[in-house]
Amino acid sequence: MQPRASVLSAGVSLLVLAAATGASAQSAVEAPVPAATEDTTLGEIVVTARRRSESLQEVPQVVNAIPADTLQKLNIQRFQDIQTVVPGLTLQANATGYQASASLRGVSFDVVTSGQPTVALYLNDAPMQAAFLFQTMFDVGQIEVLRGPQGTTRGVSAPSGAITVTTKKPRLSEFGGYIDVTATDRQARNLNGAINVPLIQDVLAMRVAALVEENDGDGVRSINNPLRPRQVTEAVRASLSFEPSDLFNGGLTYTVLDRDLSSFNQVSGPGNATGNPAISPDQRLSAQANPNSIKMHMEVATAQIDSRIFGQHLSYVGSYQHQGITSFLSEDNGNVIPGIRTLQFNDLFQEQTSQEIRIASDPAPNRLFDYTAGVFYNWARTGGVVRRTATFLPGAFGSPAGPPNTATQDTRFITPLFVDVPKTQQETSFFGSLTLHLGSKTELSGGVRHIIAINNSAAILRTGNGLIARAPSTLGAPSCAAAGLPSTYAGYCDVTIPGGAIVQNLRLRTSERPTIYNLSLSHRFTRDLMAYASTGTAYRPPVASTGVFNATGDAVLNALILHPSEKSRSYEVGVKSTFLGGRAWVNLAAYRQTFDNLLVYAPGVPYISNNGTGPALATFNFTASVDAVVEGVDLDTAFQITRDWNIAAQVSYSDGRVSGGKLPCNDSNFDGTPDTGAVTSLAQFPAGVLVAQCAGGSVSRNPYWSGSVQSEYTRPISDKVNGFVRGLVSYSPKNADRVQPGFTVPAYSLVNLYAGVRAADGAWEVSLFARNAFNTEETTDLGRQQVNNATSTVARTFPSLVRNSGYFETTMTPRREVGVTARYAFGSR
Repeated sequence: MQPRASVLSAGVSLLVLAAATGASAQSAVEAPVPAATEDTTLGEIVVTARRRSESLQEVPQVVNAIPADTLQKLNIQRFQDIQTVVPGLTLQANATGYQASASLRGVSFDVVTSGQPTVALYLNDAPMQAAFLFQTMFDVGQIEVLRGPQGTTRGVSAPSGAITVTTKKPRLSEFGGYIDVTATDRQARNLNGAINVPLIQDVLAMRVAALVEENDGDGVRSINNPLRPRQVTEAVRASLSFEPSDLFNGGLTYTVLDRDLSSFNQVSGPGNATGNPAISPDQRLSAQANPNSIKMHMEVATAQIDSRIFGQHLSYVGSYQHQGITSFLSEDNGNVIPGIRTLQFNDLFQEQTSQEIRIASDPAPNRLFDYTAGVFYNWARTGGVVRRTATFLPGAFGSPAGPPNTATQDTRFITPLFVDVPKTQQETSFFGSLTLHLGSKTELSGGVRHIIAINNSAAILRTGNGLIARAPSTLGAPSCAAAGLPSTYAGYCDVTIPGGAIVQNLRLRTSERPTIYNLSLSHRFTRDLMAYASTGTAYRPPVASTGVFNATGDAVLNALILHPSEKSRSYEVGVKSTFLGGRAWVNLAAYRQTFDNLLVYAPGVPYISNNGTGPALATFNFTASVDAVVEGVDLDTAFQITRDWNIAAQVSYSDGRVSGGKLPCNDSNFDGTPDTGAVTSLAQFPAGVLVAQCAGGSVSRNPYWSGSVQSEYTRPISDKVNGFVRGLVSYSPKNADRVQPGFTVPAYSLVNLYAGVRAADGAWEVSLFARNAFNTEETTDLGRQQVNNATSTVARTFPSLVRNSGYFETTMTPRREVGVTARYAFGSR
């Protein structure tokens, strides 16, 4: 049985400090701690970053961890909010809620690239899809953020890092539970709780946790629709723990989650003279006439078994997850054509299962070496159909005999386009690691994983049946009746355009057998000073992205659809130090990582599209494969100022840039340099060029560095009650030209404040909080091209309806939100 992680000495100060200093302790979840302690040291923190329990200050890599108590104290109820306490980490989810991604160490990842994530996500040590973890968080015991290449010690290979989420486990000996209620001035309501029941004392226990949450998301309202944005989430998790002896324990968790939401995509800009008013970013408005409507159903099961056999540690981790998503998304986000009714329909699913068996030496003093060996299997499937509007045909907006009128829209007179993106990934890998203890102060460890990766993906675009209004004479008949055709408009026949035409059929089938490794050397100069050097590699499989209309099979566009496998290599050196008698520490790490065929997201790039009906000007969010290099530094500091007051700070710097290859870019004069000019016609493209490409550039849209500072002051009010104030400041410096050429995000800070009272034994707490307390309002992203979603589908047949929207896609800092939280816990909690 693997030793449980624990905090060897801790108090409330330490638990809050953990979020910013890499503190991680499962015992902080399993047992309450006093609100104050006579000990003014930081204490020893135990983490499980390398799949074994060890002191944070002895792990030769950068680890940030957030235990349950810190999640509670900082009122972190959304997965995205983890980034406020972990600088350099970016967690993004779009307005629809299911396109979610994590980015770390100078490489921006976006889910629309269809690639395997650069940051691997885990739930109870099993690989997990981002769409599930990003929906909500409840009854979580521990979160760890691991930086640098991952894959030799757990799960799948990832070049930038991993985030592990561990749910609270049932307690075997004591009945207990808690209830937590939060309400805010932004129409948010969150009710969650859990109950723990020992079924067989000290042998078998069950824990059931549940959540009901309702809010208005990002609060974006539409000027063309009175509906309010709304998100409702309901979830239940059941867990079992079985421990018949000290030599065996097993656990099983099952979570079911349902989410129903409607949302609007935020825009801003000068508008136009024909109905779109000017909108400033701080108004947080949309122009959509039709809201995005999404329904999700998700089920996830994880299983863990740990045992000791003949002095060895044998373990198993397995998982199964299924996610079904049905959505209707607006196809005219810029209100290009007032009154138009057109929605993109998505019926998608993700299914994944994983199995891992590993054997490892049981830790023991004075051992020369420790080892781990195992086998891992992962299978994932993505599928479903996306239905979009390819072309509006004569008859779509009234009789062809008169001017088009959107009030008489008939959706039968369109050519629908079906986008099928089937994808199957299968990995079988064999891994092992060896740690040599070269005396009591020096450790040399290395790991290797041999991967057998089989990938099948495709980008298939086909047309569906549609109607077109045609005059009988064009059909060689005197009338529609004579032609045997129905008629919707006088003098015009309803002619069926049969579907089934394949606009694009690109398939990618690969079988690769890469091997990745990591190697680390650490030496402890004194009890309080350790230095290390490490190197490691990572691999991501080939991928086929979709959405580019390329009926002519242009080679340049094909290269932006089919992407080869990616390989990377990282070098890191670091120092971990504790001083002032254990009251402070400073950890510093520097790294350099090189990439071959890194997938880079290039949003909002104009190109000449062709869906089989002829060339048209369109804008697309491209994916490109380029070589890149990333260099950076991570700094972690903490100081226990007094028994009651602590402060911690972190800074992360990274510079990721293209070192070879070209990226699709906005280049209005096609001179190979990105610019802010507008591409408004096909005539601007040189002969034979369908998309502009530029050399160089950044592989991250985030600023070069970011930082956070947090502090807590706690004082007893009475023998049974403590008062507290807490603060969390996240700082983002000026970010020029990295989001897009010519666009600058100014420097800004987000300040979260907390104050309240809690029982000295942690049984209850009441607190007030203010997120973004000073109401910082800055635009963090602005689209390069105007939102003209309907332009390319209408321009071919109804050019008189086409106009500029006058709007650009917009992303803002979170709104100020003020609320109150009350929590009551009893027993084992």
